[in-house]
Amino acid sequence: MVELVLLSQQFYTDYAHCPEVCQKKDRPHIQVQIEVDGVLYCVPLRSSINHPHVFWTNKATKCGLDFSKTVVITDAVKYINHSKTPSIRPREYNALRGRERLIRENLIKYISLYKDAKENIHVSRNRMLVQYSSLQYFEEYL
Repeated sequence: MVELVLLSQQFYTDYAHCPEVCQKKDRPHIQVQIEVDGVLYCVPLRSSINHPHVFWTNKATKCGLDFSKTVVITDAVKYINHSKTPSIRPREYNALRGRERLIRENLIKYISLYKDAKENIHVSRNRMLVQYSSLQYFEEYL
């Protein structure tokens, strides 16, 4: 089952210095929580996505899970907002439901792509991938 969460205000406060972390004060991004190799990741649902590192929930409107804005949750008690239950449009939920394994595999591929880009940072496209990825703030956990 896809687990939807919201990040806590404490997370946004602690990572306020990280410009590539999605921060919306008026309407926080709903996240999909995924564990990979004992590390807890949250991938935001976003719209108007214009790059290929996405699991589409509605390609026509460019909505989906934006892997480039994935964050690592180092303390679920502190950084997950347990007081609110997020909800998304039925069409988006249906696009995610039953695809947990595929979403996880896509996240693993993105993490691998990020690591490869970091190792070959002299290549322009790799430099841009790293520059615009929120994983740059969580490299010690990758």
